[in-house]
Amino acid sequence: MQIGGSATLGLSMSESPDNIDYERSFSSISDDSISFKQKAEDILHSIGFRAMIFFQILAYGSYSVLVHLCEKDGVIAFSSTTMNFILEFVKLIFSFGALFYYTSVNINICPNKIQIISWFRQSLPYSIPGILYFINNNLAVHMQVHMDPASYQILSNFKILTTAILYRLIIKHKLTRQQWFALSLLFFGGLAYSFGTLKNSSFVPKTVTTDSMIIPEMYIRPLGVPMIAIYCTFSGFAGVYNEWILKKHYTESLHLQNIFLYSYGTILNLFPAIFSATIKFSTLSFFNPFHGFSFYTWLIVLTQALNGLFMSVVIKHSSNIIRLFVISFSLIVTSLLSLFIFHITFNIYFFISFITMTCSLSLYYSN
Repeated sequence: MQIGGSATLGLSMSESPDNIDYERSFSSISDDSISFKQKAEDILHSIGFRAMIFFQILAYGSYSVLVHLCEKDGVIAFSSTTMNFILEFVKLIFSFGALFYYTSVNINICPNKIQIISWFRQSLPYSIPGILYFINNNLAVHMQVHMDPASYQILSNFKILTTAILYRLIIKHKLTRQQWFALSLLFFGGLAYSFGTLKNSSFVPKTVTTDSMIIPEMYIRPLGVPMIAIYCTFSGFAGVYNEWILKKHYTESLHLQNIFLYSYGTILNLFPAIFSATIKFSTLSFFNPFHGFSFYTWLIVLTQALNGLFMSVVIKHSSNIIRLFVISFSLIVTSLLSLFIFHITFNIYFFISFITMTCSLSLYYSN
């Protein structure tokens, strides 16, 4: 799928008589807002776009389950920064490939100082969501040991509250009284669930067999509450701010915008990943950055890399509202997987929260 137009990244257009025609063509396309609106409409109504949404629901819903399958003796077996480095690097390589495939550019092997400074200034706005995603993506891994997959997915719906508030503050999107009531209902429903489940989960044993892991009941450990609060706040801010940047420079190639964002993610995860591998080297007596990786870890990398790339298309051509739809519906996937894989028993708080969440979402989106 071709998204966006021409781009510059320390790159130079091929020197040819057609270069002037290309620049004129690009200028006319940039000025033609109607064509971009039509392009966005075509993307939103395409079968491919709907397939992206369906895949994202599966990816979001399976994430927590896959991380729990990577647990060993109650701890995450792999380095979160190493996994996220690989994940960001895969997305970065794909974005470079897509940029070169869809855009007529030649690599300037030795960019001058002006080009480097220009690229750095152009990328600076993406450093904010890059830092927030770096924190959140690692936090999302480690908080899994403090709650079961279904609890994580329910409490992740607090993203709807933080996103809606930040939408109002950053993008100036007004909410109706009905929507504010729906958000209040969602908040208090999630709050009641967290305290109700927290009360009965000081320690929940997990039964690990050669074939599977059994989580007998839903649980949230005390540290899980502040972790999910930070996670949802950062996620909401990063999502809204990223959408604001993508749409502010709508005529700019999405692949170039992704390169800026994923470059920060790759760099920020690289150094902690090296540090983590070095620490393990002292205990393992051999350097293995992939220590603790399993089939499920690589499955996380694959699904979340595609999920991130697809979400950039959704946010640029639609809005974070669809992202929130995806998060909400992914609870069904998580619940089913938890039931069949971990044989988890859902408590009364789950069903109360599920009903409350369904009502609040219905009120919010029906407006």
